[in-house]
Amino acid sequence: MVNEAWLATALETTGDFETAGNPWGGVTGDFDGMGISCGVLQWNIGSSSLQPLVQAAGEPAVRAAMPRFGADFWRACTGTKTAGLAIVRGWQNGARLKPEVKAELVALLVSAPMVAQQMQASTRVARTADRLATGWAASRGTAPHAKRDFCWFFDLVTQNGGLKGVALAQVQGFVAAAGNAEKAVGAICDRLAATPTAHAGFKDCWRNATLWRGAVPDAWRDLFILSHLRAQKSRPEYAGVVLNRKGAIATGQGWVNGELMNFDGRF
Repeated sequence: MVNEAWLATALETTGDFETAGNPWGGVTGDFDGMGISCGVLQWNIGSSSLQPLVQAAGEPAVRAAMPRFGADFWRACTGTKTAGLAIVRGWQNGARLKPEVKAELVALLVSAPMVAQQMQASTRVARTADRLATGWAASRGTAPHAKRDFCWFFDLVTQNGGLKGVALAQVQGFVAAAGNAEKAVGAICDRLAATPTAHAGFKDCWRNATLWRGAVPDAWRDLFILSHLRAQKSRPEYAGVVLNRKGAIATGQGWVNGELMNFDGRF
Protein backbone atom coordinates (compact mmCIF):
# COMPACT_ATOMS: atom_id res chain seq x y z
CA MET A 1 0.00 0.00 0.00
CA VAL A 2 1.49 3.33 -1.09
CA ASN A 3 1.46 6.06 1.54
CA GLU A 4 -0.65 8.81 -0.07
CA ALA A 5 0.98 11.59 1.96
CA TRP A 6 4.40 10.40 0.81
CA LEU A 7 3.18 10.18 -2.78
CA ALA A 8 1.96 13.77 -2.62
CA THR A 9 5.38 14.85 -1.33
CA ALA A 10 7.16 12.88 -4.05
CA LEU A 11 4.98 14.39 -6.76
CA GLU A 12 5.54 17.89 -5.46
CA THR A 13 9.30 17.30 -5.27
CA THR A 14 9.59 15.94 -8.80
CA GLY A 15 7.19 18.63 -9.99
CA ASP A 16 9.34 21.36 -8.43
CA PHE A 17 12.20 20.29 -10.70
CA GLU A 18 9.99 20.43 -13.78
CA THR A 19 7.96 23.62 -13.41
CA ALA A 20 7.98 26.95 -11.61
CA GLY A 21 5.23 27.77 -9.13
CA ASN A 22 2.65 25.26 -7.90
CA PRO A 23 3.86 21.90 -9.27
CA TRP A 24 0.31 20.56 -9.54
CA GLY A 25 -0.49 23.39 -11.95
CA GLY A 26 2.52 23.16 -14.23
CA VAL A 27 1.65 23.92 -17.88
CA THR A 28 4.02 24.08 -20.85
CA GLY A 29 3.35 24.64 -24.52
CA ASP A 30 4.27 22.81 -27.69
CA PHE A 31 8.05 23.03 -27.35
CA ASP A 32 8.36 19.25 -27.75
CA GLY A 33 5.60 18.53 -30.27
CA MET A 34 3.23 17.23 -27.60
CA GLY A 35 0.69 20.05 -27.88
CA ILE A 36 0.53 20.97 -24.21
CA SER A 37 1.97 19.25 -21.15
CA CYS A 38 0.22 19.57 -17.81
CA GLY A 39 0.52 18.75 -14.15
CA VAL A 40 3.19 17.41 -11.84
CA LEU A 41 4.48 14.80 -14.28
CA GLN A 42 3.70 16.81 -17.42
CA TRP A 43 1.08 14.52 -18.92
CA ASN A 44 0.42 15.63 -22.50
CA ILE A 45 -1.91 15.55 -25.48
CA GLY A 46 0.63 14.19 -27.95
CA SER A 47 1.27 10.95 -26.06
CA SER A 48 -2.42 10.65 -25.08
CA SER A 49 -1.41 10.59 -21.40
CA LEU A 50 -3.33 13.74 -20.43
CA GLN A 51 -6.70 12.87 -21.95
CA PRO A 52 -7.59 10.03 -19.51
CA LEU A 53 -6.97 12.28 -16.49
CA VAL A 54 -9.20 15.03 -17.84
CA GLN A 55 -11.94 12.57 -18.81
CA ALA A 56 -11.86 11.02 -15.34
CA ALA A 57 -12.13 14.45 -13.69
CA GLY A 58 -15.27 15.03 -15.75
CA GLU A 59 -16.71 17.74 -17.95
CA PRO A 60 -18.38 19.69 -15.10
CA ALA A 61 -14.99 20.07 -13.36
CA VAL A 62 -13.37 21.23 -16.60
CA ARG A 63 -16.07 23.80 -17.36
CA ALA A 64 -16.14 25.06 -13.76
CA ALA A 65 -12.40 25.79 -13.77
CA MET A 66 -12.25 26.96 -17.39
CA PRO A 67 -15.33 29.10 -18.09
CA ARG A 68 -13.97 30.49 -21.39
CA PHE A 69 -11.95 27.61 -22.78
CA GLY A 70 -13.35 24.57 -20.98
CA ALA A 71 -15.68 23.45 -23.75
CA ASP A 72 -12.86 23.45 -26.29
CA PHE A 73 -10.48 21.74 -23.87
CA TRP A 74 -13.05 19.02 -23.20
CA ARG A 75 -13.32 18.45 -26.95
CA ALA A 76 -9.53 18.36 -27.19
CA CYS A 77 -9.43 15.61 -24.58
CA THR A 78 -12.37 13.54 -25.83
CA GLY A 79 -11.92 13.65 -29.60
CA THR A 80 -9.11 12.36 -31.77
CA LYS A 81 -5.54 13.18 -30.87
CA THR A 82 -5.16 15.07 -34.15
CA ALA A 83 -8.15 17.25 -33.33
CA GLY A 84 -6.91 17.76 -29.78
CA LEU A 85 -3.49 18.90 -30.95
CA ALA A 86 -5.08 21.32 -33.39
CA ILE A 87 -7.22 22.87 -30.64
CA VAL A 88 -4.42 23.39 -28.13
CA ARG A 89 -1.95 24.59 -30.75
CA GLY A 90 -4.50 27.23 -31.71
CA TRP A 91 -4.07 28.66 -28.19
CA GLN A 92 -0.37 29.28 -28.66
CA ASN A 93 2.01 31.75 -30.21
CA GLY A 94 4.75 29.38 -31.25
CA ALA A 95 5.19 27.20 -28.17
CA ARG A 96 3.93 29.86 -25.75
CA LEU A 97 0.39 29.57 -24.42
CA LYS A 98 -1.72 32.71 -24.37
CA PRO A 99 -1.87 33.98 -20.77
CA GLU A 100 -5.67 33.80 -20.50
CA VAL A 101 -5.67 30.14 -21.59
CA LYS A 102 -2.80 29.21 -19.31
CA ALA A 103 -4.53 30.80 -16.31
CA GLU A 104 -7.62 28.64 -16.83
CA LEU A 105 -5.56 25.48 -17.38
CA VAL A 106 -3.68 26.13 -14.14
CA ALA A 107 -6.99 26.63 -12.32
CA LEU A 108 -8.17 23.26 -13.58
CA LEU A 109 -4.96 21.42 -12.72
CA VAL A 110 -4.85 22.65 -9.11
CA SER A 111 -8.53 21.89 -8.56
CA ALA A 112 -9.40 18.99 -6.26
CA PRO A 113 -10.70 16.72 -9.07
CA MET A 114 -7.53 17.08 -11.13
CA VAL A 115 -5.14 16.78 -8.18
CA ALA A 116 -6.93 13.54 -7.31
CA GLN A 117 -6.47 12.28 -10.88
CA GLN A 118 -2.78 13.23 -10.87
CA MET A 119 -2.36 11.23 -7.67
CA GLN A 120 -4.22 8.25 -9.13
CA ALA A 121 -2.22 8.31 -12.36
CA SER A 122 1.02 8.18 -10.38
CA THR A 123 0.16 5.06 -8.38
CA ARG A 124 1.97 2.57 -10.64
CA VAL A 125 5.19 4.58 -10.54
CA ALA A 126 4.78 4.97 -6.77
CA ARG A 127 4.53 1.21 -6.27
CA THR A 128 7.74 0.68 -8.21
CA ALA A 129 9.49 3.42 -6.23
CA ASP A 130 8.27 1.96 -2.96
CA ARG A 131 9.58 -1.50 -3.91
CA LEU A 132 12.99 -0.11 -4.84
CA ALA A 133 13.19 2.02 -1.69
CA THR A 134 12.25 -1.00 0.42
CA GLY A 135 15.04 -3.06 -1.16
CA TRP A 136 17.57 -0.27 -0.72
CA ALA A 137 16.77 0.21 2.97
CA ALA A 138 16.84 -3.55 3.58
CA SER A 139 20.29 -3.85 1.99
CA ARG A 140 21.57 -1.11 4.33
CA GLY A 141 19.86 -2.60 7.38
CA THR A 142 17.79 0.56 7.82
CA ALA A 143 14.32 -0.81 7.04
CA PRO A 144 11.68 0.48 6.89
CA HIS A 145 12.69 3.05 4.32
CA ALA A 146 12.26 6.77 4.97
CA LYS A 147 10.16 9.29 3.09
CA ARG A 148 13.35 10.73 1.59
CA ASP A 149 14.24 7.29 0.18
CA PHE A 150 10.80 6.99 -1.39
CA CYS A 151 10.97 10.46 -2.96
CA TRP A 152 14.46 9.75 -4.32
CA PHE A 153 13.35 6.53 -5.98
CA PHE A 154 10.13 8.12 -7.24
CA ASP A 155 12.14 10.77 -9.06
CA LEU A 156 14.48 8.08 -10.34
CA VAL A 157 11.69 5.91 -11.76
CA THR A 158 9.87 8.91 -13.24
CA GLN A 159 12.89 10.50 -14.90
CA ASN A 160 15.52 7.79 -15.34
CA GLY A 161 13.74 4.44 -15.33
CA GLY A 162 15.68 2.61 -12.64
CA LEU A 163 19.04 1.88 -11.05
CA LYS A 164 20.62 0.16 -14.07
CA GLY A 165 22.47 -2.31 -11.88
CA VAL A 166 23.80 0.14 -9.29
CA ALA A 167 23.37 -1.14 -5.73
CA LEU A 168 24.80 -0.85 -2.23
CA ALA A 169 27.79 -3.02 -3.18
CA GLN A 170 28.89 -0.42 -5.74
CA VAL A 171 28.46 2.35 -3.15
CA GLN A 172 30.61 0.45 -0.66
CA GLY A 173 33.23 -0.21 -3.33
CA PHE A 174 33.37 3.49 -4.23
CA VAL A 175 33.84 4.42 -0.56
CA ALA A 176 36.55 1.81 -0.10
CA ALA A 177 38.41 3.05 -3.17
CA ALA A 178 38.26 6.64 -1.88
CA GLY A 179 39.43 5.70 1.62
CA ASN A 180 36.30 6.65 3.57
CA ALA A 181 32.83 8.14 3.07
CA GLU A 182 33.97 11.74 3.56
CA LYS A 183 36.70 11.37 0.93
CA ALA A 184 34.18 9.71 -1.40
CA VAL A 185 31.90 12.76 -1.11
CA GLY A 186 34.91 15.00 -1.75
CA ALA A 187 35.79 13.07 -4.89
CA ILE A 188 32.24 13.51 -6.18
CA CYS A 189 32.40 17.25 -5.47
CA ASP A 190 35.74 17.46 -7.29
CA ARG A 191 34.11 15.88 -10.31
CA LEU A 192 31.16 18.28 -10.14
CA ALA A 193 33.53 21.25 -9.92
CA ALA A 194 35.21 20.07 -13.12
CA THR A 195 31.98 19.77 -15.13
CA PRO A 196 32.65 21.07 -18.66
CA THR A 197 30.73 24.13 -19.81
CA ALA A 198 29.39 22.11 -22.73
CA HIS A 199 27.44 19.87 -20.34
CA ALA A 200 23.86 20.56 -19.27
CA GLY A 201 23.48 22.17 -15.85
CA PHE A 202 27.19 22.94 -15.50
CA LYS A 203 26.66 26.07 -13.39
CA ASP A 204 24.46 24.13 -10.97
CA CYS A 205 27.16 21.45 -10.82
CA TRP A 206 29.77 24.04 -9.85
CA ARG A 207 27.53 25.53 -7.18
CA ASN A 208 26.65 22.11 -5.78
CA ALA A 209 30.32 21.15 -5.58
CA THR A 210 30.75 23.99 -3.09
CA LEU A 211 27.42 23.45 -1.35
CA TRP A 212 27.83 19.73 -0.75
CA ARG A 213 31.53 19.51 0.06
CA GLY A 214 31.85 18.47 3.70
CA ALA A 215 28.12 19.05 4.22
CA VAL A 216 26.38 15.76 3.30
CA PRO A 217 24.68 14.38 6.45
CA ASP A 218 26.12 11.05 7.60
CA ALA A 219 22.71 9.36 7.42
CA TRP A 220 22.35 10.20 3.72
CA ARG A 221 25.89 9.72 2.42
CA ASP A 222 25.08 6.32 0.93
CA LEU A 223 22.11 7.78 -0.95
CA PHE A 224 24.23 10.70 -2.13
CA ILE A 225 26.95 8.37 -3.43
CA LEU A 226 24.25 6.23 -5.05
CA SER A 227 23.09 9.44 -6.78
CA HIS A 228 26.55 9.91 -8.26
CA LEU A 229 26.97 6.31 -9.38
CA ARG A 230 23.54 6.24 -11.02
CA ALA A 231 24.21 9.58 -12.72
CA GLN A 232 27.29 8.04 -14.31
CA LYS A 233 25.01 5.60 -16.13
CA SER A 234 23.45 8.54 -17.98
CA ARG A 235 24.82 10.21 -21.10
CA PRO A 236 27.92 12.16 -20.01
CA GLU A 237 26.51 15.53 -21.02
CA TYR A 238 23.46 14.97 -18.77
CA ALA A 239 25.09 13.17 -15.85
CA GLY A 240 25.42 16.43 -13.91
CA VAL A 241 21.71 17.17 -14.26
CA VAL A 242 20.84 13.73 -12.88
CA LEU A 243 23.20 14.17 -9.94
CA ASN A 244 21.96 17.69 -9.22
CA ARG A 245 18.39 16.41 -8.88
CA LYS A 246 19.14 13.23 -6.94
CA GLY A 247 21.77 14.91 -4.79
CA ALA A 248 19.32 17.65 -3.84
CA ILE A 249 16.89 15.03 -2.56
CA ALA A 250 19.59 12.99 -0.82
CA THR A 251 21.17 15.96 0.96
CA GLY A 252 18.02 18.03 1.40
CA GLN A 253 19.20 20.94 -0.72
CA GLY A 254 20.83 21.67 -4.04
CA TRP A 255 20.98 23.84 -7.12
CA VAL A 256 18.73 22.59 -9.92
CA ASN A 257 17.77 24.53 -13.05
CA GLY A 258 19.40 27.65 -11.65
CA GLU A 259 17.41 27.58 -8.41
CA LEU A 260 18.54 26.65 -4.91
CA MET A 261 16.02 24.15 -3.60
CA ASN A 262 15.61 23.18 0.04
CA PHE A 263 13.72 20.00 0.84
CA ASP A 264 14.73 19.32 4.46
CA GLY A 265 11.42 20.51 5.88
CA ARG A 266 9.56 18.40 3.32
CA PHE A 267 11.24 15.13 4.28
